[in-house]
Amino acid sequence: MMAFVQIGFGWIESTVAGLRTILCSRTLTVVFAPYACGSGIPEIKCILSGFVIRGYLGKWTFIIKSVGLILSSASGLSLGKEGPMVHLGCCIGNIFSYLFPKYGMNEAKKREILSASAAAGVSVAFGAPIGGVLFSLEEASYYFPLKTMWRSFFCALIAGIILRIVNPFGSDQTSLFHVDYMMKWTFVELIPFAGLGLFGGILGSMFIFGNIRWSRFRKTSKTLGGNPIYEVIVVTFLTASISYFNPYMRKSASSMIKQLFDRCGPEDYMSNLCDYQNKTFSSNKVDDNYHTGVFGDGVHSAFWQLIMALIFKFIFTIFTFGI
Repeated sequence: MMAFVQIGFGWIESTVAGLRTILCSRTLTVVFAPYACGSGIPEIKCILSGFVIRGYLGKWTFIIKSVGLILSSASGLSLGKEGPMVHLGCCIGNIFSYLFPKYGMNEAKKREILSASAAAGVSVAFGAPIGGVLFSLEEASYYFPLKTMWRSFFCALIAGIILRIVNPFGSDQTSLFHVDYMMKWTFVELIPFAGLGLFGGILGSMFIFGNIRWSRFRKTSKTLGGNPIYEVIVVTFLTASISYFNPYMRKSASSMIKQLFDRCGPEDYMSNLCDYQNKTFSSNKVDDNYHTGVFGDGVHSAFWQLIMALIFKFIFTIFTFGI
């Protein structure tokens, strides 16, 4: 009986915490900086193509979006910081451009700074400076001369170096999806790799289809269109409620991927993923005999929990993107 009471109180606490953080983020955005909503990438593309949206890259948008991004990520919703980092980078570039009148008072030169800022935002989000430059070149910028490319690369490189120095996650890694996997790959594994890529492509097309349909319904709905706060509350409540009972839904994508690829060791004896029979431990990590053992009940339980996490995360992400 006490176990059920503890689970109930834990569920209530987790759900209330998620609702509290997301409502705080929503309130700050609506009251102080309405431009801080969303990822900001479509609007950045418009600005780089020549449009002027006054206040969209201002200091209040930067402050509120920074705080709101922290609160939204802490709420447990199926969203990421990668898109907003581009907007935040462009806000910083726009604010500092006014320290140099040659760039701050010239819209054409200011857009060169914004192109470099977008590259720096992607570089910090993914730990990939070259990827940031390619994003700014192929996706964001309308005009991207050679001199802007080199400046963008330098800006993205410095941003990546600063990220490594600051080391915000304490892992000494800058890549978003870093794994330590010491076993050698075999040629036969290319077959499941190809199947995984095919499965990911199918899921991606299904996600785009579902998200577009839901976005259209949201715009035409009188309830959701006029009162978007209702959608935020419902999606957050369902996400927090269901995620509480599945440990793999409570993790971030990067930490869960690292856990799935990491080898089991003596310190992981309580993990369901490491519940093997006939396992033998070495000093640091288990040796190869560990992975030849028979699956225990914990591995089977983790397998089904991962499948349920995939299904629910997929559904929640469809409804979360665009809130």
